[in-house]
Amino acid sequence: YRSLNHLSDRLKANEIERQNMEKMRGEWIQNLSHDLKTPLASIKGYGEFMADEEYDLTGEEIKKYSRIIQEKAEYMEKLIEDLKLTQILKKDLMPIRREEKDLVEVLRNVAIDVLNNPHYHNRKISFEPKREKIIFSFDESLLQRAFTNLIYNAIVHNDEDTEIVITIDQRDKISVEIADNGRGISKEDLEKLFERYYRGTNTGESHKGSGLGMAIAKQIIELHGGKITAESALGVGTRIIVTF
Repeated sequence: YRSLNHLSDRLKANEIERQNMEKMRGEWIQNLSHDLKTPLASIKGYGEFMADEEYDLTGEEIKKYSRIIQEKAEYMEKLIEDLKLTQILKKDLMPIRREEKDLVEVLRNVAIDVLNNPHYHNRKISFEPKREKIIFSFDESLLQRAFTNLIYNAIVHNDEDTEIVITIDQRDKISVEIADNGRGISKEDLEKLFERYYRGTNTGESHKGSGLGMAIAKQIIELHGGKITAESALGVGTRIIVTF
């Protein structure tokens, strides 16, 4: 009887979890469809406008509209790439090309690339390595993607004056921390932070992404034998800890 009751409880819990995941996936598909339709409408509208022979557009106007079309197309391309990548990682189809490289240098370059983004050049991001060099066997392009996602997550969910500190150290393990003094994450959001299809509740309208960025980061880190955890408190800030 005890075994049957335990099995029954487990099946009920699994069914509730499955229903929650289905609900989340349905909401994500709705959001993603909306996020694709919005830039697509812009592309279609500007394209029709440029193709209309009634309008005599100046060279400057053509450049401006072409630039908008390009930006919207790149945004759509990124959403589709995220979807494709998470499916490949989920099914272990991603070839991993490990090389002995300096992880400190890779993290430094990721931080520089983020600050070189014209949207975020004024953000307060500091890189404070505890060691000059840490050699590790990893796929550079994949780990760049993972840490870029983690840093962007700290940026888009916080105010412009938020300070983000990236540290790396090596003792018995390699430890990377991305800490901020921003808004913090609620307990409910923190539990779902690395789930596929989940998008945080405090992301700005202009920063809505695929909802796969954190899940992709987790998949890539686990593919390298690593572990990722998060600690946060509302009004205090968030710490993302990655260990290899």
